[in-house]
Amino acid sequence: MYLLIIIYGYVLVAGLLIFFILRDRRKHNLFFGQHRQLAIFCAAFLIIGIIIAFYSTLIEPIFLKTNRVEITIKSFKSQLRIVFVSDIQIGPYKKEPWAKKIADRINSVNPDLVIFGGDQIDNEATFEDESRYLEPLRGLSLKYPVYYVVGNHESGIGGKVRFFPSYFTGDRTQLLIDRFDSFGFKLLRNSLDCPTIKNQKICLFGIDDIWKKTPDFEELENRQASIPLIFISHNPDGILYYPEEATPPDLVLAGHTHGGQVWLPFYGPLASAQTTLGPEFYRGLNYFGNIPMFTSVGAGESGAPLRLFVRPEIAVIKILP
Repeated sequence: MYLLIIIYGYVLVAGLLIFFILRDRRKHNLFFGQHRQLAIFCAAFLIIGIIIAFYSTLIEPIFLKTNRVEITIKSFKSQLRIVFVSDIQIGPYKKEPWAKKIADRINSVNPDLVIFGGDQIDNEATFEDESRYLEPLRGLSLKYPVYYVVGNHESGIGGKVRFFPSYFTGDRTQLLIDRFDSFGFKLLRNSLDCPTIKNQKICLFGIDDIWKKTPDFEELENRQASIPLIFISHNPDGILYYPEEATPPDLVLAGHTHGGQVWLPFYGPLASAQTTLGPEFYRGLNYFGNIPMFTSVGAGESGAPLRLFVRPEIAVIKILP
């Protein structure tokens, strides 16, 4: 909320400054009247700032992108199209219409598998059951296998308090679990599941959020090394906990970072996701050693409905054998 106060405070102050600059430009005895080109430059600079402020808060956050990615993985025997959606953060800024938009976009892709990557609810500065706004997702499991992991926001753990037993509005993980259970979605919480999709057996292993507690990889011991494994961690740092003695995953899916929410040209992410892995793992396809790792910039926002040059997305990941 404080970010919105700063942004719209800037708009108000900039608007007043533009008024005074253009007014003084007509008076030859005043500074901007004597420096008309400087006056035009200052006014134009302030106007651009106002345009960016409105675009980043009112337009880009609702401009949902379908991010299509192709990855060749030798262990897969047939093509697999996965929709990966992370960080919806449904709540104060985005409600049922946004969840319906995501559901419609998923249905338009007609994937083989759907995975939600955590922080499905915002759980920040509210005491309502935000999971009810996810109702438009209910029908997805009738068409596709749907899996999910939980993130730090379900637990009420924010970046500033991740090392302390403090919460924004309490742990609401169970509310989400109950809701998604009723949808027929399958929870991966330090657990392994190996469905057969398109006549090919694959394994999915998802962990609990690492800010809440150290993940448990005991179930991973049941994996057959010959079966392709997709490892899902809300936080990209989850790969740092993966057991060294275990067969590496064939693909890692993560979220959490929002791509910084503001990505400045020649600079990169403006906001820190407080991860050990650097900003190069904030978005898109990267490699952790030889392991392909995709980090989604998310479909929602944290802190404020603000994005700049990091459009919200659903990722369509096409795995090629």
